[in-house]
Amino acid sequence: MKNGRVRPKIGNILFNILSIVTLIAVVFVLFNIVSGAKGYAVTSESMEKTLSRGDIVFSKKVSFEELRVGDVITVGSKELDEYFTHRIVSIDKDNKTIETKGDNNPEKDPMATPADRVIGKMWYSVPLLGYITISFGSVSQTKGLIILAIVAVALIALNMILTGTKNKKNGGGSDE
Repeated sequence: MKNGRVRPKIGNILFNILSIVTLIAVVFVLFNIVSGAKGYAVTSESMEKTLSRGDIVFSKKVSFEELRVGDVITVGSKELDEYFTHRIVSIDKDNKTIETKGDNNPEKDPMATPADRVIGKMWYSVPLLGYITISFGSVSQTKGLIILAIVAVALIALNMILTGTKNKKNGGGSDE
């Protein structure tokens, strides 16, 4: 204590910042799980001007009948673990297929997409957040939430240990 004021310790400040960031991340992941949105990192420049490499797109499942030309959709295959997000340029309602094109691509995609390959329609995107996914590889939202929860518990435990050690060194007790 200096001049009657308590100065916060750097460790406490860092702990509080990490705790807040972790809490925000957990709430964000829970929000997407509850809303049914799934995130996909943009890994190319094919949608440039609309989406940039490193953005993350959150798509929600919609019925085939709800899709319209101009919608941005995520298409994928769980078997191949391949996904992309492009704009719908035409819809064949009879054959239940969709033709897509990246906004930055000169031509439409070479093959029509069957309706069952449409993961969802873009709900929103977050710039740069996809770089986390790109850096860590493919981590599902559930695994990400578990990792964040473990980090939060570890931070709390570490703070309790450090506070307990500090109190023992100072003779325990309070300043009263």
